[in-house]
Amino acid sequence: MIVGANPTVAREAAALPVGLVHVQLPGAPALDPGARVLTADFLDLPAFLAFTDEVLRPLAPAAVVSLTELGLEPAALAARRLGVTGVDPAAVRATRDKLAMRRILEREAPHLNPAFAAGDDAEAVERLFAAHGRAVAKPVDGVGSTSVALVDGIDALPADRRTAATLLEQYAEGREFSVEALSEAGRHTVHGIAEKGTTDGFIEVSHMMPPPSLDARRQELVARAVGELLDALGITDGPSHTEVKVDGDKVVVIETHTRLGGDGIADLVRLTTGVEWRRAALGWAVGAELVRGPAAAAAAATVFLTAPPGRVTAVAPPPVLAHGAVHTWDVSVRPGDPVGVLRSSLDRLGMAVLTAADTDACAAAVAELIGRPVVATAPDPTL
Repeated sequence: MIVGANPTVAREAAALPVGLVHVQLPGAPALDPGARVLTADFLDLPAFLAFTDEVLRPLAPAAVVSLTELGLEPAALAARRLGVTGVDPAAVRATRDKLAMRRILEREAPHLNPAFAAGDDAEAVERLFAAHGRAVAKPVDGVGSTSVALVDGIDALPADRRTAATLLEQYAEGREFSVEALSEAGRHTVHGIAEKGTTDGFIEVSHMMPPPSLDARRQELVARAVGELLDALGITDGPSHTEVKVDGDKVVVIETHTRLGGDGIADLVRLTTGVEWRRAALGWAVGAELVRGPAAAAAAATVFLTAPPGRVTAVAPPPVLAHGAVHTWDVSVRPGDPVGVLRSSLDRLGMAVLTAADTDACAAAVAELIGRPVVATAPDPTL
C-alpha cells in the first residue's frame, strides 16, 4: 500500500512483484490506467486512521509506505496501527520536526550539529547570535527551501521569526551535499551522493552526481556521518535523503527525511549507478531485491531553470552543450506566462537532466547551462 505516489513513482512501483494499492488525496494527478486507487484525505490524521481501520484493514496489506513528504507520517501511523511493515512513526516525526532532530543529535551525536536555538527561546537566540554573528532561520516543519533566510545579526531578526515555529541555526560553512541511503535492519548503504548548487536564498538550482568536490576519503566521512545520524534518530529500515555540509573533514547535518530525494535525484542514481532508486525505496518493505542495471553515464546532473521576474517573452530549445549532453528537458512556462520572485523550489521554471563523461565535464556542463538565458522575461508592472 503506497500513500501519495506521483505518477512516476507509481510506474516504478508497478514493476514490483507484489499487488499494489495506492491511497491518493482527492484531486491528485491520475495514475496509469489499471492502478488500484483509493481516495482519502491522509492529511487529516484522525480521519485517515479511521479510514485505515474501516477500509485498509480488510485489505490485509503487508506494508504501508510513502515517498512523498506529506504522506510519510500518515503511512507510518497506518502501518503501526495495522501491525505491518513500515517506518517507525517516531523516527518520521523526528525528521519532520527540525528542532526535535537537533535536540536528539545534541544528545546522541553532537558533532553533527551546528549551534541552534528555538525561535521563542530569547536567551538562547541571543547567545547564538553573540557567538556566531549570523544564523539561518527556517520553519521547524518546512520543506522545499521555503522561508529559509540568512539573518545577519539579532537586530535583523523579525518578530515573526521569534516564535516556536522557527528554528535558528549557526550558518554552516562549506559545500552542501545530498546523500541517498537505504537501511535494512540497522545497516545503512549509501547509493549516491550529489553536490548541490544553491542561490543566495538557499534555493537549489543544481545537483551533480558523483560530487566533484568530494574525494573518496571525504565521501566515506559523509557516509559514516549519515549512518550516525540515522542510528541516532532510530531509522533502521527504508530510504533516507540527508543533506549535509562539508568543510574540510567536518560534516554537519542540515536535515534528513525518510524518503528519497526529489529534484530528479533518483534519476541521477539510476544513470550513474544503475540502481532503480525509486523501486528500491519502495521494494524494501516487501523484501524485493535491489534492481541494478548498467550505469548509463559516468556523471549526471539536474539543473533548474530560473529567470528574472516579469512576463515570459521567449523559451529556448534544448541546447547543444560543449561539455555534456541533455538527457531530459522539461520547461514549465511558455511565452506570456508570469514569472515571480524566486522564493522557493516551487518558483523554478523547469528542469534539465545532463550526462557527461566525468565529474569535471559534468560541472562544466552545469555551469554552461546555468549561464544560458533559456527563459527570457520582460518587466511587467502589472504583476
